[in-house]
Amino acid sequence: MKRLLAVLGALAMIGGAVLVRGIITGDDGGGGGSSGWGGGDGDTHLVCVPELEAACAALAEEDDSITFEVEDAGVTAARLTAPDFQPTESGVDGWVTLNPWPGLVDLRREINQDAVVLGEASEVLATTPLDVVGPTERLDALVGEVCDAAADTPVWRCFGENAGRAWGGLPGGDPGWGTVNVGFPDPDRSATGLLVLGQASAEYFGALGGTTFARNDFDAGFSGWLGGIADSSPNLPSTAGTPLDQLLQYGEASWDAVGDLDWTADAEVTGSRDEELLTVTYSSFMLAEAVAVPVRGHELPDLTDDGARNALVDAGFTNPTYDTDPELAVSPISPGLYQALLEEWGLAT
Repeated sequence: MKRLLAVLGALAMIGGAVLVRGIITGDDGGGGGSSGWGGGDGDTHLVCVPELEAACAALAEEDDSITFEVEDAGVTAARLTAPDFQPTESGVDGWVTLNPWPGLVDLRREINQDAVVLGEASEVLATTPLDVVGPTERLDALVGEVCDAAADTPVWRCFGENAGRAWGGLPGGDPGWGTVNVGFPDPDRSATGLLVLGQASAEYFGALGGTTFARNDFDAGFSGWLGGIADSSPNLPSTAGTPLDQLLQYGEASWDAVGDLDWTADAEVTGSRDEELLTVTYSSFMLAEAVAVPVRGHELPDLTDDGARNALVDAGFTNPTYDTDPELAVSPISPGLYQALLEEWGLAT
């Protein structure tokens, strides 16, 4: 019962603007967290992506048998795919993350002919769409005039086609705005960044509404488009955090459009000093899926209780309906295609 109450409290906190986005890797996890994968004093030690830090903090606060640390998804994946990683000797019991990262770890270990190190992932705990955030005037011009969203033009394809172009030569633009800067968190490290890369690429190929695309569709046009996004940058200090962090800190002197999770964008923008100057635009046909996966040989508490999911809905997440219709859970992008996109992104950067 204690753990159930902890889960409810954790999930209710997720949508509440309490996320400490500055804690990424190597820092104190907070709320009973630790760093270095050394394990904790409790019975259950978790590694959590920053996007779900508040949930893990609440779990640890409510139940002193749970400890946690916060780490970017790509960093955790690198640890789990290291050839010398021994799951039964690990001080980490489970990973609270977003899909497709557990599948990517399984794929990478399979490619390297290494043994499986993760157990079966939980059912999807909750979902949230992906959004675009930007300065209101510029984002309105970019989406409404440059991209002509009313004509159902995929916005991310349009963003990439115009990345780096001078605003003065674009419909609704102002020469004083400089060049078009669009982006998202580093997909090699960030769970959110990888999802936005996937959505943006799907929009480039017109793979909307559950249809798909394949690695053999990658061509020079796609590489150039991806490179335009990769090269798009307001040239801010690397210590300024994610593109959304930079947008909140520097406003119009930073990005014109950034991709992030819906609930994160709403929570960060609402109440910020630039709330009236920023716009959050829904842009997603894909959903971010929160899951918990045990390290092989370890056990995790059950986080799939209906009450917890209802709390997530109240906090701004979507209750996944596909626990009763598994066909709806099929992602338009497989772990293998995400891996291919990461390799293409590496070439672009």
